[in-house]
Amino acid sequence: MSIPLFPHIRAAPVGNVVTCRLCGQDHRPAPLRPGDRALCTRCGALLGRCSRIDGDAALAFTLTGFLLAIPAVLLPFVTVDKLRSERVGYLVTGAEALWDDGMRILATWVLLCGTLAPLLLLATLAGLLAPPKGGWPAGMQRVLWRSAHALEHWSMPEVYVLAVLVAFTKLGTLVNVTVGLGFWCYVAMTVMIYAAWRSFEFGLPHAWRTRPPPAGEPKPS
Repeated sequence: MSIPLFPHIRAAPVGNVVTCRLCGQDHRPAPLRPGDRALCTRCGALLGRCSRIDGDAALAFTLTGFLLAIPAVLLPFVTVDKLRSERVGYLVTGAEALWDDGMRILATWVLLCGTLAPLLLLATLAGLLAPPKGGWPAGMQRVLWRSAHALEHWSMPEVYVLAVLVAFTKLGTLVNVTVGLGFWCYVAMTVMIYAAWRSFEFGLPHAWRTRPPPAGEPKPS
């Protein structure tokens, strides 16, 4: 059974052979059409599949995330109104409040995981996905690769969204809370980051998902 050019699960390429991780059966690598899967001829285990999503889709998700980040930062996140006293909160308002209350480590953590890391991850993905259109040196590709995987662990916009929703629930019984357009843009940006990362990962060989490409190794097309 032929296997896809970009394996989806663990399969160890050795020269022109890919070995099933379960039974050790060797297979000759051959590209499959988008959406096709490959099974081991001996045990039937899934060797891999060819994703329907390519690098162009990942780049489109990344650029969309960048566009959504602008209103997410500039527009109001939430407006709180109590007894005609109105207060508007923005994306960084929570970190600023924690800093002013003396919880500076927590404020730095919230700012890093909820704002800086997601934006830097989008920038790094754009740098990795744009080279096929123009070209980056191999050394820069390895730096961007390592940076993307490091930032992916620190980028937690979905946790920030969950925290804001919990705060809405708590405050809703005490004051009038209006969700701003900035929050919805941030939610959409979070979805774009997830889609861009998943599309980026599925478009790479399994070996590339655990290590940066060595110098001189061609990038998958």
